[in-house]
Amino acid sequence: MFDLPVPVDARLIVAVAAVVLAGFAKSVTGMGLPVLAVPILVALYGDLRLVLLCTTLGTVLTDPPMLWRYRAHWRESRMLVGFLLAGIAGMVIGTHLLAYVRAAVLAGILAVVVIAFIIISWAGRVPTLPRSVAARIGPLVGLCCGMLQGAAGASGPVTTVYLVSTQLSRASFLFAINAIFFTLDATQFLSLQQLHLTTPQIWTAGAGIFVLCAAGLGIGFAVQSRIDDVAFKRGVLVMLAVAAVGLIVRAARG
Repeated sequence: MFDLPVPVDARLIVAVAAVVLAGFAKSVTGMGLPVLAVPILVALYGDLRLVLLCTTLGTVLTDPPMLWRYRAHWRESRMLVGFLLAGIAGMVIGTHLLAYVRAAVLAGILAVVVIAFIIISWAGRVPTLPRSVAARIGPLVGLCCGMLQGAAGASGPVTTVYLVSTQLSRASFLFAINAIFFTLDATQFLSLQQLHLTTPQIWTAGAGIFVLCAAGLGIGFAVQSRIDDVAFKRGVLVMLAVAAVGLIVRAARG
């Protein structure tokens, strides 16, 4: 069982700001707590497993508002059914490996892949996948993403690279990425409950994180219409860069 000693010091201010900013980023790019806040919280407090336990509730609860907002664009996401089903299986496997797996090497390799994709994309040479090919390889990618999320909380970069390569419209991308995240996040949440790893203190921290993240989400919804497609695509790449930095830090910490 995990204790939750959270000292009230300057780190708490940074942590609160990171969670609110993650909510804002979620509304704009579809990526929030796992990509932006989790690496910062791990850097501040040093315990990946504890951070994952505290942020899972907030991560799950911020997905439905995004799905509802972009519900009219669900049809383009039908190709992700195989991805999602395999992702659930991968998540269950990965969650059970959470207490044993050494994620540092995996994080380092993933960071290199993500950085290479960012450089290629920023140069305007984004690799693309026909929808039929994306659907065929979806189950394999979904299985990998599920295992990464369960074991290391690191499915976001792979999921995003996969979706960006399919050239979905902005609204369809935001629906699709949140459909994937909700499936993986809810599966992770249920798996963690079955393992009895949570405590009342973790539930309290999780609720607080959700409230802060929801505040950032609301701010993002208010300004979202002012962000054009070019800025949106750049924002996605910036979030991937943040994820890569977080992976590098995680790998360096061992």
